[in-house]
Amino acid sequence: MKTRYAISGLSVRGINHFILPLLGKAEGPGANDFSAESEVVGISDIDEMRVEAFNKALGLNIPFFPAREGFAAFLEKSRPDVLLVAGPDDTHADAIVAGLKTGLKVIAEKPVVSSCEAMQRVFEAEAASSGSLVVAHNARYNPQLGVIRKLIQGGELGRLTNIEYVYNLDTFHGPSYFYRWNRERARSGGLSVHKGVHHFDVLTWLIGAPPEVIFGFGALNYFGPDGAHNPQSLSSGKLSLPEQRAACPYFKKNYEGKFRPDQGRPGTGWDTFSLPYDAQYPEDAYIYDPAIDIEDTYSAVLKYRNGVSVSYSCNFSTPGEGYQLAINGTKARLEASRYVDPDPTGSKASQVEQSNTVRVLPLFGEPRQVKVPQLEGGHGGSDPLIQRDIFQGPSSICKDLGLEASSYDGALAVACGEGLWRSIRENRPFTVKELLGKWYRPGT
Repeated sequence: MKTRYAISGLSVRGINHFILPLLGKAEGPGANDFSAESEVVGISDIDEMRVEAFNKALGLNIPFFPAREGFAAFLEKSRPDVLLVAGPDDTHADAIVAGLKTGLKVIAEKPVVSSCEAMQRVFEAEAASSGSLVVAHNARYNPQLGVIRKLIQGGELGRLTNIEYVYNLDTFHGPSYFYRWNRERARSGGLSVHKGVHHFDVLTWLIGAPPEVIFGFGALNYFGPDGAHNPQSLSSGKLSLPEQRAACPYFKKNYEGKFRPDQGRPGTGWDTFSLPYDAQYPEDAYIYDPAIDIEDTYSAVLKYRNGVSVSYSCNFSTPGEGYQLAINGTKARLEASRYVDPDPTGSKASQVEQSNTVRVLPLFGEPRQVKVPQLEGGHGGSDPLIQRDIFQGPSSICKDLGLEASSYDGALAVACGEGLWRSIRENRPFTVKELLGKWYRPGT
């Protein structure tokens, strides 16, 4: 019998990462096909037009369940074996709790939830449930990070002492969050949660110990009404939205010649089927709107239970995209870098050189370059790998590297993200214990 899947949230990630592989309709390098063992029995979403357009585009008839009717009714009528959670971050907790109460296996897209308060609700439901929860932290599956994890496990770096981690998003990818619901703290937890959980989960996974304390600074520098490049601030009169777009350097760089300034909200290019998103955020949403209440620039320090410390920064408006990661140990220093072109519209793809390097520099020896396997598929080849593990069971590589992320792993990442924005707001350190309350596990 086929495994029955229902999905909460017809997001771009939900479509490409979950539904298309389950239906055997994923395309491109590394695409998986799980259709022989899977069927999708229902979609819950706030936007019926989007679901209708999706079904029409693929010639499907997956039943639609309005989100306003509630998750309990959705699950009772669709009768899935597995619930996939991929809607806006603030909807995750209600969906997960409903799935666990029904005794289902739940697979949640990152971040598992948008706040530590919501996470405590999930923990309560999980403790009383016969079901289970897995968090799809796909960044762990990056082949470069897998190489680094093996080097750490093999003792080549010695005892880890401290880490330097810088992550930058370019002037296409960074602004894209500020067109969407992600720009509202109530819906996403801010980018220290929505995006930062990738980074915090990877750090905890590599370090092999939970975070204890986080302290940081941050601000809204590029976007929102006071954004550094807002054309309105340079104009003596009130600009209409098309006039603002026409004069905006982000719009000029990324969309000039593709979208007219008066054409409506520019698309990111990631929505494969160009589906409507009208119920998710307004058509006139723009990156300088007063509704934006999150940060776009972060600097932080973290302390981990095993004594490792981390300096971390993330910036959502830089000339290029990628990260630099340096790990210091008592035997050696490791330096890794990754640069990518996130623009799917093709405007820069041929001009940007992608790199993916790892170097080991012993304290008393010669440096060496470590080969990183080049895999096909989304997110540097990580997507096909995590899909196989979550839909077909953990592989031997998954078990060896500890790739599967539990609810507690997801909670630690959310706690770091929330601790960062709260630290910015209150100008003090936050501990993971105070954020997770009784669910914090001091010994793990």
